[in-house]
Order: sequence, then C-alpha cells, then structure tokens
Amino acid sequence: MTGAIEFWAYPLRHGDRLPNFDWMPLYGEQLLSSRFVAKAIQADRRQDIGTAVLLWCAAMKQNPAGTLPDDDVELARLAGFGADLGGWIEARAGLALYGWRPTHIDDAPVGAVARLGHTLLSEIAEGQFRRKRGRERSREVAQIGMQKSRIRAKLREIKHAKMADNGQAVELIAEWLRDNDLYITADNVRVAVEEIMGAPRVVSMGGREV
Repeated sequence: MTGAIEFWAYPLRHGDRLPNFDWMPLYGEQLLSSRFVAKAIQADRRQDIGTAVLLWCAAMKQNPAGTLPDDDVELARLAGFGADLGGWIEARAGLALYGWRPTHIDDAPVGAVARLGHTLLSEIAEGQFRRKRGRERSREVAQIGMQKSRIRAKLREIKHAKMADNGQAVELIAEWLRDNDLYITADNVRVAVEEIMGAPRVVSMGGREV
C-alpha cells in the first residue's frame, strides 16, 4: 500500500522575491553537525556539499524566494553543471538535494513548473522577505510623510492655511494626487481641494445658486 504524500504549503507566495539578495545566514555549527554533512562524508560524496550550497544560494533569487524548480535542466544550470546534465543527474541521485521536497506554492500560475522547498531554507527566506517588506514600508511611510509636508506647504501657498492643519484633509488630498498620478504643485493641490471638498457655490443676488 502506497503511503500518503505529506502536503507542505510553502510560507511565501508566488511573487514573493528577493531580487537584491546578496547575503544569507550560514549556521556553521548546525551545518557541520548535520546529518547531511555526515552522510555526504560517509558516502564519500563531499562534492555534494558544495553543490548543495550553490543551490541554497541560487534558491534565494527564485520565485518565490528559497525554492527550486523541479526541473533537471534548470537545476543543472543553477548548480553550476551547465550542459552537463549527466553530471547533475548523478549529483541529484547522491545528496545534492538533501532536505528538499515538493511544496505547494500559493498563487502559482497555471502550468508553472513544480517546485521544491527546504524546511530550514524556507525559514531563512521568509525572514529575509519580512525584513525586505519592513524596509519597503519604512520607505513608504517616509515618502508619504514628505508628500504630506509638501501638500501642507502648497495649501498655505494657495491661502488654505486652516486646511493645511487638518490631517484628514491633507490625507485625502495626498490620496487623490497619488490616485491620479499627479505631482504636488500649487495648481494640482488647488484642483484636488475642489474635487474633494467640492467647488465653491456661487450665489446670485436673488439668493439662487448658479
């Protein structure tokens, strides 16, 4: 009777990438004392350790970060074998993919190549991705703060000093300018005020709106 295949959902989704990846932690003591290294040495396949490290580094720039395509042509390239597919197949039959197993990727496009994940590497990739997102959010917050400061200055320039001190009004103007992909100029801020707050009503001498 065939045993059930364990389902493993990868912690990152398709599109969660680390395009500027150039560093990852290497837990030296954990690696040296691992079953992987022990098995590689016992089997006289020390070369598989180097191949595995190359694949760990290559995986961090994959989509999503920390995974590998389950495709031997691609794996041969990522592992440094190039067109030597036979050499890669031998390494794969050895220990080069020790710890890797099929994983489910959320939001993967239809027909995408199946992917492999590694439990420890997935934790590293997830941590790196969270730090990346944190840096991006910090930059976004700083950028939005700068935009609001410029909007306040423009509001005072067009004689809307009270509105410049109204945080909610400034936020609405900032959102309107971003949604319409407009620069923060006096004219654009004036248009935003009219769009958000409504154009001023003109009342005739008879008391009727025109």
